[in-house]
Amino acid sequence: MIFENKRCPRCNFKVNKAAGVCPNCKLNYAKFETATNFYAKQAIREGEKDKVLLKKGLPSDVNKVKLLLITIFLGWCGGHLYYVGRYKMGIFYSAFCLVGIINAVLSAFFKISPTSDLMQVFYLLVLVWGAVLVMWIIDIAKVCFNKLRIPVSLP
Repeated sequence: MIFENKRCPRCNFKVNKAAGVCPNCKLNYAKFETATNFYAKQAIREGEKDKVLLKKGLPSDVNKVKLLLITIFLGWCGGHLYYVGRYKMGIFYSAFCLVGIINAVLSAFFKISPTSDLMQVFYLLVLVWGAVLVMWIIDIAKVCFNKLRIPVSLP
């Protein structure tokens, strides 16, 4: 008889797919499926990160259309990450978005020699900003296919 296994989202322990509770950390999978993003954002703000798990797929209190629109129009600066409560990653997106905008403004108003050290910094910043923009496109695809990892927590 072949048993199918899955990984526990809390402790990463290998568990039989039919199991209702993780034998290692005692996570109840039925309760995990009903966990909400609202309580996760509240726990993150209060510094109780041990209560928060990242779940692929949308919790019941996150609207997919709203999340997709925020990701498309504000995702380049991290808006979708703030919406679901992934604040540190949102700050990362926002910081590099700001760097990219400052970089574009400076390059538009100042003539810089292509061989100068300042131009080398410019190229590096463009590369980093480009990486964030690629991550934004990937996040759009993740939202479309319910693969974005969203923090959830039980009340």
